[in-house]
Amino acid sequence: MQLGASLGVDDLVAAAEYLITGSQPFDGRAPLCGRDQLESALAAHPGRRGIDALRRALAAARWGALSRRETLLRLDLVRAGLPEPVPNHRVLDGRGELVAMIDLAYPDRRVGIEYQSDLHRSPAQWRRDIRRIERLADAGWVIVQATADDVSADGELRDSAAFADRVRRRLDARGTDRG
Repeated sequence: MQLGASLGVDDLVAAAEYLITGSQPFDGRAPLCGRDQLESALAAHPGRRGIDALRRALAAARWGALSRRETLLRLDLVRAGLPEPVPNHRVLDGRGELVAMIDLAYPDRRVGIEYQSDLHRSPAQWRRDIRRIERLADAGWVIVQATADDVSADGELRDSAAFADRVRRRLDARGTDRG
């Protein structure tokens, strides 16, 4: 509740997503709380400073985001008029085996977005990322890669409009349904 008066809405969305998703949701770990619990907490404090920002943030929060930057990227894409991508979409092969989990995805067009943080710069991680993107290409996916330069954050608008245009071009090139 206290963060509502001091953080921007995008960061509040990221915080809410962490609370309703948890740190390892795909390993069966429970989230820290449910959306209904957050809604109840907001309803119990109707006049609190920052409550409107908290309500907007909870309305924009989605289950499945695993990082603040993934959340900020998703919000930038939606603000740019693109359809809302699915956070951490699991891509399976024909045998039902996991190929990869994509940070943000448009499954109907098989367009994925991967946020490459500085954690991806070690030689071993870089090699794993290349293999992973190649496996996704073999499964019919096209991946658009994003870095911190592509995401608006901390009140500083970066190159999110150009990034949204890149994603839009990939979506347009893939048609309406690739299922």
